[in-house]
Amino acid sequence: MTILHSKEKLTLASELIYEIKVKDAMTRDVIYFSQDSTFREIQSSLKKHRISGAPILDEKKNIIGMVSIDNVITALDEGYVNEKVKDYMSRDIITIPQNYSLVSAIKKFEKYKFGRLPVTKNTRTDKIAGILTMGDILNCLLVSIQTIAEKVEKKEDQNTLLSDKMIGQDKKKRLQFEVKKADFDNAGQVASMIRNYLQKLNIEKQILRRVAIVCYEAEMNISIHSLGGHITVEVEETKIEIIATDYGPGIPDIEEAMRPGYTTASEQIRALGFGAGMGLPNIKRCADYLELESSMETGTILKAIIHVEGLGG
Repeated sequence: MTILHSKEKLTLASELIYEIKVKDAMTRDVIYFSQDSTFREIQSSLKKHRISGAPILDEKKNIIGMVSIDNVITALDEGYVNEKVKDYMSRDIITIPQNYSLVSAIKKFEKYKFGRLPVTKNTRTDKIAGILTMGDILNCLLVSIQTIAEKVEKKEDQNTLLSDKMIGQDKKKRLQFEVKKADFDNAGQVASMIRNYLQKLNIEKQILRRVAIVCYEAEMNISIHSLGGHITVEVEETKIEIIATDYGPGIPDIEEAMRPGYTTASEQIRALGFGAGMGLPNIKRCADYLELESSMETGTILKAIIHVEGLGG
């Protein structure tokens, strides 16, 4: 399957939500309660700290529940405001690990409509690491954009000098990275390494953003839907070619897989904030050329090309 289409401009914020981790945006000083706290105590604390909700932790700082201002209002209305929260709190908790990218967090906010997400140390524990809100995400993006703007002139000069040296020696650069199955603690790491390398080649920022998104979505597709694989990036004077290869089980219907929102990811994977069915559509949106071959026996090979103006010229 081959797809050609026009370029679409991506914003710096679009790039950053793939690059920045939850731990970089979250609030680390967590206001929390024990399961023996009363709704009256919680009401007073929420008002004092001007927050709309907080996690319930056990003695080992593991997340066992959540309580919100809505829960407090219900307790007031129904007359149990002086009772302990453990008998009424929500135990169906949606969390996010601190090493996940902001794009995963945003997908969770959109899906569950929560005001805040408890952040865990990693995927293997419920131990609290912080709290994340959309306000935290926006503040982090604003600070990051401001920092980039302040450093951009100096960095461009440095990249130009480095580009002259590297491209002059070798007109074609090739990188290859392994992607492991279900390695969500390191989600986006390969895409980040590729982007950091390409930054040194004086490549236009809009191109970097498109490459970063293609690599991230390809990386996550391999991690979610296959037994593992690798991503190869080749940089030439007029194009950047990204080849993502996995070890099966293949895509049953490529045309259906290209439809926004279509996913074969399990409910468990979707609960983690992945597998929303936008991976291939996002790759299509960012690539100038997309070729996809898949076999139920041998796996999938995705080839995406992004055109660039001559490097080092």
